Amino acid sequence: SRHALVLVDGLPMNNLNFNLAAFEHLPLNGIERIEVVRGNVSSLYGSAALGGVIQIFTRQNSSEVGKGPWLETNGQLGSNHFRSGQVSAGQSWASGFGVNASSEKIQTQGFNAINPLQRPNTNTDLDGYKRLSNAINFSQVFEAGRIGLMLRETHADVQYDSQFGPANQADESKSVLRNALLNASYKASPQLQWNFSLGQQEDNLNAAVTAYPYFVNSQSKTSSVGAVWTLWPQHALTSGYESTRQKIASDTAYNPTQRSLDSWRLGYQAQLNNQQWQLNVRRDQYSDFGEANTWYAGYGYFLTPALRVKASASTGFMAPTFNDLYYPWGGNPLLKPEKARSNEVGLQYIQAKWNARLTAFENRYTDLIDNDQFWTRTNIAKAKNQGVEVALAGQWQLPGWGAQQWRLSMTSQDPHNEITQQALARRAKTLAQAGLTQTWGYWDTGLQIRYSGARTDNANALAAYTLLDLTATRALTRDVRLNLRLENATNQNYQTIYGYNMPKRGVFVGLRWAPAR
Repeated sequence: SRHALVLVDGLPMNNLNFNLAAFEHLPLNGIERIEVVRGNVSSLYGSAALGGVIQIFTRQNSSEVGKGPWLETNGQLGSNHFRSGQVSAGQSWASGFGVNASSEKIQTQGFNAINPLQRPNTNTDLDGYKRLSNAINFSQVFEAGRIGLMLRETHADVQYDSQFGPANQADESKSVLRNALLNASYKASPQLQWNFSLGQQEDNLNAAVTAYPYFVNSQSKTSSVGAVWTLWPQHALTSGYESTRQKIASDTAYNPTQRSLDSWRLGYQAQLNNQQWQLNVRRDQYSDFGEANTWYAGYGYFLTPALRVKASASTGFMAPTFNDLYYPWGGNPLLKPEKARSNEVGLQYIQAKWNARLTAFENRYTDLIDNDQFWTRTNIAKAKNQGVEVALAGQWQLPGWGAQQWRLSMTSQDPHNEITQQALARRAKTLAQAGLTQTWGYWDTGLQIRYSGARTDNANALAAYTLLDLTATRALTRDVRLNLRLENATNQNYQTIYGYNMPKRGVFVGLRWAPAR
């Protein structure tokens, strides 16, 4: 998960101490869409994008100019005393000005997060969760561009169990996430577009109720300017500069407590007849450990209008976090950034009703960051992951069955330490998932199956597991829709981290009210 960069409206969500994104605190009702960029794209996005980028876009009003006011509400009840309520509202005017706001509150009694058989002498109480999120977006659309301001704040309480006990110890942490982003785009001419942004992200964690209380507050301030220049049809040059200032405050003695990052990137994309090219170079300059230079080269060739063969080679890196470098118990200021060299070759076939993708990949890592036997952060000399991924998706309509959409994907890989030949922790050799949506009269139903092969977690084995989720929705009136969800339908007992439980079977019922405009 450290090798996936998460962006919300272009603003990085990964925190500074662990380089992880707090997905659990992300409100869903203000999201317009989610896009995934697969593979090593550090040359476009910088650190942490070794495995890809998850881009989350919130509602921007730009596609709703002049459509007047709107309002949506929904609520849910479910297992473990889960309850939630959301409301979203907005207004856009013919002048191009728009505003929307959303609020979401969630609470659950939870379950026992720790496995007392694997972590003895720990608390077996229920571990609940609650969250309140608020967001507001403003935008103004002009003939030659747009400008937007997005403000978000989330307060969350997480109850958990520490593996260090004792059995009567209660553990609870409070998190506050704040994001502010001012961005703009301006089309200076039919051939040139400029993009600007100023953003600030705060991730404040206060574990006040625990045996050893602590707090960690991280802040990132980012400014960027980018340009897309269309040289001639199907040929474009991209460039950009980013400046980031990172700061961490804690009762843990980090030294230093701040660093700066300056980045420059340049790219070229082209298509000529049945050929495609993409070239990117990027330079990232950190104030504490130095520079990282990355590049990407990709080529595609259309054998037919529907069938394309593609190949790419790239380099990437992940900067060590404040914890990696400066944590007093296990930090290592001599750490080098993780580096990667990636190669891919694949086939892609796209038709109107179905598509298929086959990709063979090889990722070689040097200086991969891990712990030694004394739990001190260190660089593994060499690690490698190679494998094959296949993905299929399509739709059809069978007589008497209604409309169907389906998807299937599977990955076979071999992630291992090339020095010891041991498997890399928590990485399965086989991953697969399948999904099917089906319309039955008034009902829209869905089925999703997810499979993960066996993994290791240090010296402990994690068994393979298969999860089945079912969904069903129905319009009760023109404005009201019923939602049903059954998670982990087979009540699978599984773990993603040794010693910690995952949710059992869960049943959820919700209503959504969205008046037609």
